[in-house]
Amino acid sequence: MNIGTHPNSVRKNNFLSLMKSYERNYYLLKEMIDFRILNKDNVSKKFTRKTDNDDNNIRLTINRISNHTAEIKFSYSYFKSNTYIDYISLKIYFDSKQVEILNFDKLNRKINYNNIQKFHDIRLKKWYKNYFLHLWIKNCLKKGYSFDAYSKV
Repeated sequence: MNIGTHPNSVRKNNFLSLMKSYERNYYLLKEMIDFRILNKDNVSKKFTRKTDNDDNNIRLTINRISNHTAEIKFSYSYFKSNTYIDYISLKIYFDSKQVEILNFDKLNRKINYNNIQKFHDIRLKKWYKNYFLHLWIKNCLKKGYSFDAYSKV
């Protein structure tokens, strides 16, 4: 893979590429989830899917919905039981058509803008997390996972 031409290339690691990554992940996630289920009536509801291509169930939980955003969580059932392990939490921005990962270590603290290197390190962490999200959603789509009103638990 030529790292300079890949959509999430490290060479293009700047604020603009981070925002483009958020947008790409939004459209990938929209392939995986029927966004019509992301409404206030479904807050706290769980949607579960299993495919023939994977042994694990994935559960989608809708945590919060506002006019412009949604917070969701994905969990895996790695075992044959009904026990789910939280995997990733996301915030969807409907107006800007972007997705951001919420379950970061230490990113909820205030940023000291006097230390510009710290700011760039945080942006780089976000960029890598969103690159991971891009790969994960593509893998889920490849395995056939999707969520709609019929996947409600």
